[in-house]
Amino acid sequence: MSWLIIGVILVAAFGPIFWMVPSASDRRLAKMRARARTHGVQIEMTQLDDLNAEASARVTAGGVRRDPKVSVAAYRLALRRLARAAPRWKILRRPAANDGPLPDWQWETAPSGDADYWKQVANVVSQLPSDALALAADASEVSCWWRERVSAQDAVGSVDHLYELLRKLSEIQTLADESAAAAEAAEDAAEPPSKRH
Repeated sequence: MSWLIIGVILVAAFGPIFWMVPSASDRRLAKMRARARTHGVQIEMTQLDDLNAEASARVTAGGVRRDPKVSVAAYRLALRRLARAAPRWKILRRPAANDGPLPDWQWETAPSGDADYWKQVANVVSQLPSDALALAADASEVSCWWRERVSAQDAVGSVDHLYELLRKLSEIQTLADESAAAAEAAEDAAEPPSKRH
């Protein structure tokens, strides 16, 4: 009987310590996020609307509307310089969507960018992980909302691949900004001096 009491005391004393030890999944995510930070990628835990939620997740049995969410990590890469004239947008992955710039993606923001721009972006989008749920670009950064569902052995390689895609997207933004600025300068130069600001 005394052994049983000693066992219960030991479990009560050391149980919380074992509970605080990170799981394999926690260690994998920490490794991935540390790797992303070495590339200059910032990570923010956030939520997105779950566009693929079942009907039962969207409405309760009593008929009350719900907005199902999914937890994701937003991987954000700052641009080297502001791209004020580049398109600004955010798209969400939604299978069978046909109201966005690319198949299976829909706009969350107002449409932006021309066909040549989206041809370049499509190359990046086609290489995103299957659990990437959103992608965005603005004047200061490019972002990917990702569920981080990879195996431990693929963790670092997956982060490196996503970084390369974000880097390519940042280059597309920078080139779009330079092109828009050059077009604006050419337009200003062609304008008669009397109409210039």
